[in-house]
Amino acid sequence: MITTIYKCDICGLEQDDNKQFWTVGVTASYQGYSSMSFVENKYLEVCRPCLESLGIYVQKKKDDSLPNPPTIEELIREIIARCSDD
Repeated sequence: MITTIYKCDICGLEQDDNKQFWTVGVTASYQGYSSMSFVENKYLEVCRPCLESLGIYVQKKKDDSLPNPPTIEELIREIIARCSDD
């Protein structure tokens, strides 16, 4: 029997299925062409809490004191920095 364990690249959370895991990465395309492939080695597999911490999938909450989500530039820089640590 083979068991697959999914591990978050940010916090290290492990679980036995890929529910609530997302791939976040850097991609580039020119006008008129859309690519769904990521730049090589510039992507992360992340759990839902870490995805939300990046400000990519933020749930609406009643608490108005939530910080502003990061800019796209800040997110790209963070993804590249985390991938460069390998």
